[in-house]
Formats: sequence, C-alpha cells, structure tokens
Amino acid sequence: MKRNALYKKIRFHSLVVLFVLPFISGVTILSDTAKDTTPPVVQTDLTSAVVYDTNLFLSGEAFDDGGVVQLFVNQYPLEISAGRRVFFNHFLTLREGENIVTVKAIDAEGNESMLSPVKITKKAFDLPETGTRYTVALLPIKTVAGLNIPTEAIYSLFIKAFDEKPKRFHFVERDMARLEEILREQKLSNTGLVSPDTATKIGKVVAADGIFLGTADEDANGISITLRLVDTETARIRASATVYDEDKSIKNLEWLVYGLSLKIKRQFPMVMGNVTRVSDGGFYVNAGSANGIEVGMKLLLFREIREGHFVVKEPLDAVARVVRVRPKTSFAKINREGIFKVERGDLVVPK
Repeated sequence: MKRNALYKKIRFHSLVVLFVLPFISGVTILSDTAKDTTPPVVQTDLTSAVVYDTNLFLSGEAFDDGGVVQLFVNQYPLEISAGRRVFFNHFLTLREGENIVTVKAIDAEGNESMLSPVKITKKAFDLPETGTRYTVALLPIKTVAGLNIPTEAIYSLFIKAFDEKPKRFHFVERDMARLEEILREQKLSNTGLVSPDTATKIGKVVAADGIFLGTADEDANGISITLRLVDTETARIRASATVYDEDKSIKNLEWLVYGLSLKIKRQFPMVMGNVTRVSDGGFYVNAGSANGIEVGMKLLLFREIREGHFVVKEPLDAVARVVRVRPKTSFAKINREGIFKVERGDLVVPK
C-alpha cells in the first residue's frame, strides 16, 4: 500500500515537471534571445559656423549601456577604447566653401546613431593691417587638482597655439613671471584667477581688452583644460571652451591646447561687413548674429582707397560698440567725434 502511494506521489511530481518545464524553457529562450535595440547617445560641441582657420577641432562623447565600440567622423573611424562612455576629439582639414560634418556611433549590438549633418563654411579672410586689434593677456593657469604637468608648460602651449595664423588676438603680455608679479602687486592670490572681476582689474593694469582665464584639472583617468575670455570693460565672458583627453603626454597636450584655441577663435569670429546707413549717433552694418556679431562687440572701421592699380584699406581712427543685433544686421554706437568719420560703404571688422 505504501509502495503504491509512493509511486503515485513520484508519478505526480514527474507529471508536474513535464507540464511546467516547457514554460520555464520558453521563458529562458525568450530572455536569451532578447536583444538590445537602443542606439547609442552621441553629443558634440559642433554647431554650424563660418570659420577662417584651415583646421576644425571638435569634441564629444558617446554613451551606451552595452558599450560603444565604434565612432566615425565623416565615415572616418576614430581610435577609441570601447566602453559605456567614450570621449573623443578630432581634427578636420577644411576645404574652401561648405563642409558637411557627420558623427556616427555604433554599439556592441550593431545599433547606430548618426547626428544631423552640421555645415561648416570655410572662408578666406584678408585681415586689414591695424595696430588696434583685440588685445589680450593670459593669466597663469589655475590648477583644480594635483597636476603632474607644469602649468608653465601649458601656458607656453597656449601662447604658441594662438600664434598660429590667422591670428585673432594680439598678446600685450606674454611673460607668465611678469603676470605673477602683477598679481602679487595687486594682492591677488591664485584662487581668484577664475573671477571676471579679477580679469577686469588686471586688464586695466596691462591695458588689455580681454583676459584669458585658464584652469587645468588632472586625475588618474585624464586631464581637462578650460579656457575663458573675459572682456575687461564689461566683465562679460566672450568665449569659453573645454577639452578633455585620457592621454596626458606633452605631445598630446600640444595638440589638445591647439584644438582649444580653435574653439575659442570659432566663438570670436573674424567678420567683415559694410556700413549701410549712418544715423542716431551710430551706424548700421550688413552683418548680424548669423555672422557671429554679438551685443558688446567692438568694431573697427576701414575705408578702401585706390592708389594707382592697388586698393588699400585705410583704418579710421574710430571704435564703435554693438548695441543691437538681428540675424542679418546690427547697430553700433560711436562717440560724437567718431561719427563724423563714418560713411556708407566703409568696411567694418570686429576688434
């Protein structure tokens, strides 16, 4: 009797296992075959712009829980270390006219993300000769964390990078030791070197239109460098950019700092326009926000004068400041003495 009962019990459990097993197997098969169909997320600092440098430098990052395994810029594969979060920097050599830039990321499952194409217009620029270009000074680099690379080396790399043609700025002070002496005289410590108020104070001492404030932050994974340009008259940040890389060698830093200088110049464009009308204590220009003109910009004026078979651009002794901007036009105010020197058709270039 007991044997029969035991047999029935075993038989019942066997039937339960046979009945449930297909469902368990089905669940296992479904979980094993479920695939990641979510594409990576890609971000860059690239926007449509008009540039005058031959090279373009762009930075970005890509995210994916399953891991980013490939990155492409204009179908060109970048050298990356696969991972859930991948940072990248890339140089592009531009041709004259329109250049279309695309960025694509692929994850471990083969899912792709491609950013909308960005149009970069490369133009030649014949910068008129003048002694009143936008003058700047670079304060000593401030370190946020322990830095194994001497800040003097990064400082020298910045000066070298901005010397690349076409030059956008004129450095009135290039000696870091001299600037450190000025900081001591003004009783300013290294902790105040990221303050726009500090920039305006030092700018008046060294007679600079703008002051570059730089910071460097290094950890075990890489190095991040940020540069800001502060207008000394308005204390307004005119341009700001950051680069990050895992390679902290001096050779790579030189490449990285040069790229950072290109990013700053891209935000401080060289634009040429013409005066279309003189009125209301100022003048209108046929260039606006679409060309990179911003409120607060200072403008220099030139007049084309024919000398024999040549046309020269004669600088006018007048500086104006932009007070209103529209997409294709802008309006600048000028002092009373300067307004009498301006005529319709005169050339206008941001200081």
